[in-house]
Formats: sequence, C-alpha cells, structure tokens
Amino acid sequence: MKTMLIPILTVAATCTAFADLERKDSSEFDYKYEMIKLPTAEDVDGSGNYDFTGSGTLGTGANTGTISMSIAANTSLKADADAVGKNGDVWRKMNAGVGADKSGYTVEVRLKVTKSTGNFGALLLSTSTGDSDINSWLVFDDNALYWGNSQNNKIMDIDTTQWHNYRIVREKGSTVHSVFVDGELVSASLGDGLATKQNRIFLGSANANYTGEAQIAYIRFTDSAYAPLDPKSKENWLNSSEFDVKYEMNANDNIPTSTSTSDWTINGASGATIVKNGGVLSVTPNSKQPYWLSTDATWKNVVGTDTAFTIEFAVQPKSCTVNTDRTMQFAVGSSRATCFLYVGMSHVYWQHTGSTTNDILLDSSDNSDKMHKFRIAYDGKSTHGFTVWRDDVKIGESLIGNQSWNGANFSFVRFGIPGGNQSGNFDIDYVRWKIGGVYPPDTRKGLMVIVK
Repeated sequence: MKTMLIPILTVAATCTAFADLERKDSSEFDYKYEMIKLPTAEDVDGSGNYDFTGSGTLGTGANTGTISMSIAANTSLKADADAVGKNGDVWRKMNAGVGADKSGYTVEVRLKVTKSTGNFGALLLSTSTGDSDINSWLVFDDNALYWGNSQNNKIMDIDTTQWHNYRIVREKGSTVHSVFVDGELVSASLGDGLATKQNRIFLGSANANYTGEAQIAYIRFTDSAYAPLDPKSKENWLNSSEFDVKYEMNANDNIPTSTSTSDWTINGASGATIVKNGGVLSVTPNSKQPYWLSTDATWKNVVGTDTAFTIEFAVQPKSCTVNTDRTMQFAVGSSRATCFLYVGMSHVYWQHTGSTTNDILLDSSDNSDKMHKFRIAYDGKSTHGFTVWRDDVKIGESLIGNQSWNGANFSFVRFGIPGGNQSGNFDIDYVRWKIGGVYPPDTRKGLMVIVK
C-alpha cells in the first residue's frame, strides 16, 4: 500500500476562512445518490425525470451500495441538462450559483480507483454553475490527486486505490474552490479547471486521457458551502470502551453458557460446548446451531424505527466446517433495517438478500490469527444506512440491510452460528453498543498530504 506524506499546507491564510463555515456531514445533503441503483435510474428531486445521464460501462459494484465504472473516453455520470423536463436536470434546478447573491455549493463523492491507465489519470470530477466561467476539475490517479488546469497541478500524493471521501466546496462570491479529503482541508485556493462554461456536475472521463476503473459508493451535493464535520472532534469518534452498554466475556458477566435467565438467551445450545475461559466465550457447536439473542430490555425496548446505533464485537474464528467460510454470524437491527454480517477464517461477508449466494465480500484478511474488532453503525434513516469497520478500517459503507428482514420488526442483537450451516469454533471477547448515533472508531491520526 502506498503511504501518504507529511502535510505541507501552503494555503494557511485562506484556511482560516473555513473556521466560519457551517459544518455538515454529506449524509445531510439535499441530493444523495447512494448507488443502490444507478443514478441514471433515480429521481431524487421528484421531477419525473432521471437525475443523471450516463454513458460507457456502468455496473454493480463489488460491494452493496457501490457501482463500478469501466472508464474509457467519454464514460461518465453527469447532470447537465439545460432545460426543464430532461434527464439530468437536477443540478441546474438546484440553482446553486456562486455570485454574491447566490448560495455556492458543496459536492462530495466517495470512491476508490481500481485501475488507472490514462495519461492524466483514471477519472475526474468536474462541477460548475451557470453564472460563472470557473469550473472545478479534480483528477484521480491511482497514487495522487490533481487539479486539472493548463499545468495539471498535483494537490497531494495519496493512495486512491483505498476508499476516501472527496469534497469540493465553492462559496458564494468566490472565484476559487476548496478540496477536503476524509474531512481534512488539503487545498483552499484552486482556481479554474479545464472545462468550458457549463452548468453541470460530471464524474468520469472527458477524453482518452482519463481511462481506468473505479468503484463509486456515493455522489452527494447541495447548495451552500459546508465544511465537513471535524474529523478530530471528540463527539464524532469513540472507542468502544466508552460505549454505554458493554458485555465482556468473563465469569461475572451476564452472558450465559446455558439457557439460564439473563440479558441474553441461547437458542440451540443443547449438544454445543460453551465455556468462559480466560475472559473469552469459547463456542464449539458440535453440529448444533447455538446463538445468543438479546432480550427486549437491553435492545428492542429502546431501538425504534428511526434510531441510529453503533455496535462493536471482537471475535477470533478458530475453524470453519463449511466451504463458504462463515464461522460466525452477527445480526443486529431495528424495525426498519437489519444487518447480517458473517465473519469467517479469512472472509467477511454482508448478506442483503437472504441468500448466501448473493452475499457481498467486504474483506478477505486473516481473521483467525487473533481477536479482531468489527464495528457496525446504522444511521437510522434508511434501509441502506449501514457502515462496517474491521480493526478500525472501514470495509463497507451505505450498505443495504437484509431485504428479507427489513421492516419486519426484527429488533435484536444476535451472535452465533449461521442458521442452516453447522460451522466452526470461535472465541468472542465482547459485545458493546451505544444507541443514538453513528460513531466511527477513534483513529485520529491526521491525514498525511502534500499540497502544492
């Protein structure tokens, strides 16, 4: 993996202006395209027309809630209609001008480059309004981020083959753009890009200089200029040790090894070996299907339809007897959306249809060597509001809940052996949760960038 470099910000005077900008997470933007389906088949603004037009090869992604782009000359997703009643009219209708009497705008995309073969990079993001000749032109190569102009200036060295959030902000009355990456300001004085005057948002390839492949998790935009939520703000980051509810697997904890009364109940325990030893719960299913289910008092009675939550558990799979490598299943949800996460010896899967044949591979790292942390956060707003981290690294975002269970009031926390699969042994260290918000892991180390 490429490493990021030590920050050298050359725009300090301009940066101070952003202290006065309102901060807003992109999940609160007016126009959100979460890639549950192609934006070319979505009508977020309710106009009766699809909000984007597309060309080239667009398809489903390697992850629920993402799309793939095979980027050749003139492959794009764009909203640039110049009249009412046409597909791609949403950007113009937003009327986000940049004159002193207008609003400005903010755009954020989450993507990763999987192949870069163009002379200038894999793809670009361009934005502009009808009342200005100045355009953005953000270019993604596999190891750097550029601002497309006559010099094609490098903004920063960055491994774009990993997931990152990229935000372009243009204030009203401003002649420059500012770019944020993963919540950090990386440049605040970027002028005109290469595009001609067009009232549009454009993601893809303008010509043969931009070719490759990419995965897109979302495109979100709104009028007005917003800085991201502060990634160093304590209120947005928590270690699971600070969560409100914690079940640690030691002798004094209320996690049973038999079907005794507790905060949890066990189903299918007869014949399985379940012991607490050394602060962990060790499970040997012995062809049974034991799983632990939280009682109403600890989850269901406090998690409603619109409730956000964050939950984390630590597990070490020891064996797996099924060739699909699903040692343990972790399920959690509300009456709106339910997640099913499978952790195997070297795979992590997300189930969204009720069938393992359609499961999404989130990660293929070794899980058997030690305890590994898995965190699931749900935004409480929609069926595709789940985010998943493994050992503090995000491995899935905008994930849709299990469509067989969504809306059926399955409000519970459950961990154990997958339903019909008599799978292998595992040790679990803890289950911890905090209800009422989405809390990323506390990994505040700062973004390493170089700005020119």
